Parts: sequence; C-alpha cells; structure tokens
Amino acid sequence: MNRAEEIAAVLRERIAAGRLRPGDRAPSTRAIMRDHGVAMGTATRVLARLQADGLVDSAPGRGSVVLAPGRPRPAEPTRDTVLAAAIAIADEESLQAVSMRRLAAALDIPTMAVYRYVPSSEELQAAMLDRVLGELELPPRTADWREDVEALLRALWETMKAHPWLAAAMSMTRPSVMPGAMPMSEHLLGALRSAGLEPRAAFTEYLCLLNLVRGLGATIEPELADRAATGVTEDEWIDTQLGELRAAAPADRFPTMAEMLHKSYPYDADVLLDTALTRYLDGLAAAVKSQPL
Repeated sequence: MNRAEEIAAVLRERIAAGRLRPGDRAPSTRAIMRDHGVAMGTATRVLARLQADGLVDSAPGRGSVVLAPGRPRPAEPTRDTVLAAAIAIADEESLQAVSMRRLAAALDIPTMAVYRYVPSSEELQAAMLDRVLGELELPPRTADWREDVEALLRALWETMKAHPWLAAAMSMTRPSVMPGAMPMSEHLLGALRSAGLEPRAAFTEYLCLLNLVRGLGATIEPELADRAATGVTEDEWIDTQLGELRAAAPADRFPTMAEMLHKSYPYDADVLLDTALTRYLDGLAAAVKSQPL
C-alpha cells in the first residue's frame, strides 16, 4: 500500500465512523499535505481515490464535499438543464436575476463551469428565448387565414404570460438567430401569405403584429414586479393617484380626460390584447378584401 492509499484509508475510516459526515467539507489537498507531510501530487491522488469510491464530490472552486455512503456523485449538468434552470430563475424572479453566479448556485457548480455550456450572458439569453419560443405549441392550420393568425398570436400571448420576461427580451430590430423560433415565424407568415399578401407586404404585417403583442407583453413583468414590491394591484395603485391626476386635468381645459378620470376603469391586459387584435385584424381583413384580383 503506497502513501496515498494509506491516507485514503484513514479518511475512509473517518467517513465510516461519522467523524466526517455527509455535507462536511473533506480535507483539501493543502490540508492533506500539511497534516500528513506529503507532496501535492500525493494529496491529489488521495482525493481522486475517495472520489472514485463515491465518498466525496470534488469540483474546482468549491473544494471537496463528503457524500452519503452509497450516494452517487451529482450528475454533471447538460446544456438543457442549464437553460431550464435559467428560465426557471427568470420566470420566478426576472431576467436581470439570471447571472452566471446565480445560475451556478442553482446548479451547484462553480461559476466558471457555466461557461462550458453558454459562452456569454448574451448567448445565454438568446438560447433562453430560442428554447421558450421553440416550445410554443402551434395551433392547427385551418382554411381561414385570420383564424390562424389570431390563434398563433394568442398562443404567443399565453407564452408571454407564462414567461413574463420574454416580451422585453425579444428584439424586433436586431434579433438573434433562433432556430427554435422558426416554426412560429413560418406559421404566422404562412397564414398572412394565404390571405393573398405579397411576400414584402406579408412580412410588414408580420412585424406589426409581433410588435403589437410584444408591446403589451412588455407590461407584464414590470406590473408583477411593482405588485410584489408594493403589495397593491394596478387598479389599487391608480386609486391612490386619482386626486393628483384629476388636479392635473381640470374639466375646463381637459374635459374628455376629466370625464374619464371620474369613471371606473378596470385595467386588464387581456382586454387590451383582445381589443387591439380585433381592431388590427378587422383593418387587415378589409385591406385584403379590397385588393384587386
């Protein structure tokens, strides 16, 4: 038995006797060098033997931790598990909360290890968008272009409500390349083309419709954050501002606004979406119908 095996046997006995319990820090290489008077290479081999036996889990940046007897070492994360963890943090907290350090803590891996799966914060955000949009369930196609457009946009709206950070993260001017989002884009563009629109006209309507839904979707996360911070809803908050609003809109100068400020208005983003989609698609249907054959 060589020196590394002797020291490993001592540490195995301590783990078996409960002097080193699951979750405790295992001796570091420096501690083994100091306590047993051995070189760095020998101390490293000691920890490698214990790790091979499933008694400790070692990772750069967080040292070695004692495992429960018979417990396998935690599985290495995959790109899919990294993205799932990032999306879960964004859904629960915000997109701003998804830092490499926060993600590493959620996955119980060193911060630098996250970069093996996503090279940068920008690429992480793009991958999150691609993953979420790629999971959007496309509605079945029908013979009615308007029904297809509306069904797709409502599916996107529900996805934005499930992932409140999504809308604000979508760029309409410099979008990332997102293969997962292509089925959604193809579905919407195909529906618009089936209405008889030429490619350029269809793409213009495509961008306008996405921007319409995205604009409303971008209000979801700030309202949830304000509600969490203040404990009041948008309607409750506006009630606290009515006095100042009415003072700023005297009836002799702003009669229309003053009239509205003396009526009740229940804010509902779903109602705004219904109204905006109906008005837009009514106009688009009229324009399509008036096109020369």
